[in-house]
Amino acid sequence: MHPRLEAVIEHADRARLDLLAALDTIPPGLQEARPSEDAWSAAEVLEHLCRVEKGVTRLTELKAAELRGMAAVPMEGPEMVPVNVERFRRLPDRSSRIMAPDRVQPTGEVSAVEARAALLEHRRSLLSQLRQADGLALSTVSHPHPVFGDLDLYEWVYTIGGHELRHAAQLREIAAHFANA
Repeated sequence: MHPRLEAVIEHADRARLDLLAALDTIPPGLQEARPSEDAWSAAEVLEHLCRVEKGVTRLTELKAAELRGMAAVPMEGPEMVPVNVERFRRLPDRSSRIMAPDRVQPTGEVSAVEARAALLEHRRSLLSQLRQADGLALSTVSHPHPVFGDLDLYEWVYTIGGHELRHAAQLREIAAHFANA
């Protein structure tokens, strides 16, 4: 696997472990409960993350197909160009609110158990798409992110990790709310 792809997947996987650990601090009977009227429940957080990861999986599939469809399929060079993590440093910081676009807003119609299972399945699908795209010049294709502007596919995968760290912090806030209620 290309080292840059491996690095962003490792970041996303570490963030996923943190997210699931944070979820496990909320009693199952409270995972569908909102801590306040204007806050998401744990189930809604997971549903939102599912929608995001499903979108990144589709984006990866489409962009990889574009690369494969070129007359001369561009391949990634062997050099490791790390993601500029400073660009994404504020993503996990919950001190400033970031409004999710409508397409990734939770509906509130999915249980925490269902959303957790779907989140795991979406990760399997994303990893499958990334393995199939390994070696393609993923750094040469970009797509606009609602907060960060144009990102290449490596950066999109990296943002999944930062995004999940942000929501892991939110899950810990939800757990603290119910522990203090």
